[in-house]
Order: sequence, then structure tokens, then C-alpha cells
Amino acid sequence: MSWKKPKTILTDQDVAMAKALRSQWPETYHRLCIWHMYQNAAKHLSSVFERFREFAIDFGNCIYEYDEECEFIEAWGNMFGKYNLENNDWLAQQFKVKEKWALVYGRETFCANMTTTQRSESMNNVLKKYVSYQHTMLRFLEHFERLIDDRRYEELKADFRVSQHNLAPSLPIEILNHAANVYTPAVFRMFEVEFSKAYSCVMELIAELGVMREYKLTPNGKSFHHTVKYDSSTDTAICSCKKFEFAGILCSHILKVFSFHNIVKIPSQYILKRWTKHAKIGVTSSTFEIKQGDDPKASLALRYQDLSRSYTHIVTKASVTEKAYKLARDGFKRLSDDVDACLEEDTVGRKEENHNNSGINTTIKGIKTNNKRIRGSSSTRPKNALEKMRKKTKVSKKNLSTN
Repeated sequence: MSWKKPKTILTDQDVAMAKALRSQWPETYHRLCIWHMYQNAAKHLSSVFERFREFAIDFGNCIYEYDEECEFIEAWGNMFGKYNLENNDWLAQQFKVKEKWALVYGRETFCANMTTTQRSESMNNVLKKYVSYQHTMLRFLEHFERLIDDRRYEELKADFRVSQHNLAPSLPIEILNHAANVYTPAVFRMFEVEFSKAYSCVMELIAELGVMREYKLTPNGKSFHHTVKYDSSTDTAICSCKKFEFAGILCSHILKVFSFHNIVKIPSQYILKRWTKHAKIGVTSSTFEIKQGDDPKASLALRYQDLSRSYTHIVTKASVTEKAYKLARDGFKRLSDDVDACLEEDTVGRKEENHNNSGINTTIKGIKTNNKRIRGSSSTRPKNALEKMRKKTKVSKKNLSTN
């Protein structure tokens, strides 16, 4: 992760894990998996689900539908009164941690539109097809390496399909064509769904000041509305639903405003590189800092790991073609010479610094120095007790023979 903490992390309702996250990653937004939330609700509220068919809809609306906190609080209170849940301890406990599961909270924090931990659980199922708890460590590593190779091969096939096939938008609209050329197929389908929902929104201008305009957008058949603030000088827009901040793609409300103002391409500030076909192009820069007081060995390991990751990425790409290979080889040769020159300069600088420091008079006036010669430690191996006894015996015999 290049020593960067995640912006958001999704877990189940494990108490120990929540405590560890608060301690180690206090800046990371901790969300609860909604799938686990529903599972726990089905267990603790089974009688309510059986008695009231509409409860599942109202409970789901509290999780997903509201964009304003006041609306969520009101809906939650109405649900309690409607189904006589005022004394339900489990729901009262969930309300205390509502910021972790209700989607009205944390919308300004990027989460890649994920609300469950099913991606990691799906990966666990894939892993179980390759390895077993009965495997030895060596056997486990062999099968795990086979899993990585298979996943990388599937990724290569997906990249090849993207490069060879052009996505066909459902409508011949220029902004959709632009999205099809920029985004991966999965993200483009999400964008296309949002664009189609824009047609079902009723837009109303509610304020205008210079280049700034504010619109109210109401989906057909819905009682709630969203507010979009648009700056025509920079083609920037902010929606109250916070979908772009949360998912990284534009919402139907902003797309409705863009369509009204004849914007035929997605503004660059709304295209996240991670969602594009060229997400792998370029080297991801690291943002970690090595402080002056850090352990030198730890700093060396961090620098080594960072450079290894970056150059492995370049080597993998450069080995694909002969031309790229020669370019990388020549570049590495020049870089190697520059690094050698840099290291040589550092070595000369340290020698000069040590030489200058050795000539400094460290005698302090008024303090009498001890001019006795300090006996240095011997380089020979110290003798053990048996060897010392043998030496004494030899000396004694020699004295006797002399006498």
C-alpha cells in the first residue's frame, strides 16, 4: 500500500477489530458491511420481518435512500413508531453506531461505491479452491503462486479484450461515446445507468448569481429532491447526493445539468484514473516520508521496497516488446552511472567531513587531561581457565628445572 492508510475500510461488527482500527488507523473511515447488517437484522428482528412485510422496505430505506441526516432521523423514528420498536435493544444499539452503516453518513469519503465485504469473501472462496489447511508451508506457497499466475493471466485477457473491442453505447450521444473511450467496460456500464436515470429527473433553477447556478432535481415519482451547484466558468458541479465523492463517477443529477448546458465530454476533474482503460500506465508515486530520527535500517528497507515496486512495474512493461526493452536497458545504464556518481560524491563528502572533524581541538580550558596511554584491547582470543592453568604449570616446571 506504499505506506498509505486506506481512506475507508469495511468490516463486520466485530468489536475487537473496531477497537484495533480506532487505535492504529484513527484517520480511516470505518464502515460496517451492510450485508452483515441485514443478516444480523434477520436474526434479531425475525418476528418483525414475519409480521410486517413492509418492514424490510422501510429498514432498507433508512440505510440507502436518504441524503440528509434530518430525513434519516425522521424516517428512523417513524419506523420505530409504526412497528412498535421503541423498546428494541438491538435497534437502539445500532442507532448508536449509525454513522458506520447508514449511507447518509460518510458520503464525502471515497469508498469506490462498495458497501459490503463480499469482494474479500469472494476472494476467500477462490483461495479455498487452491489451498487447504492440510498443506505444508512449501505446498501452500506453491499453490498460492499458481493462484497468482492464474489471476494475472485472467487480467491480461481482460486487458486484451478491452484493447481490441470498442464499447457500444446504447444511445448515439457524444458524452456516452467519450465515456466508452475512457472508462473500463464495468465502469462505463455504471456511467450509462446514471446517464439514463438523468432523463427521469425534473430540473428546476432555484438560484443564479454570476457564473454560479443552483438547481433542484427531483426524480419522477419520488418525494425527495437533490441540489446541484454548477459553476459554468470551470464546468464544476457539486451534488447533495455526493455520489462522485463516494463512488468516483458522476451522478444522474450532475449529468442532467451537464446535458442542459451542452457539455459533450466528461470534464477531466471527474475522470478518476483508477476507472480508466489506462489505469496501469505510468508509475504510481509514493508519498511516504523518512524522518530524520527514523531507524537507518528501517529507512533503508523502506527505500528498497519502494524502488523495487516501481522498477518491477517498469521491467514488466518494458519486456513486452524489443523496442521497449532496449529503451529501458539504455535508460537503466544511464541511471546506473548517475547513481554511481551520486554515491561517489556522498562518499567523498563524508571523508572530508570526518577529516575536518578530526582536526578540531576538543580540549576544554580549565580541565586537566589524563595523558596516560590507554591500553587497547588485544586482537588475540582470550584464554580460558584450562589454558591459564596449563600455562602456570609450564612456568612452574621451567622454574624447577632452572633451580
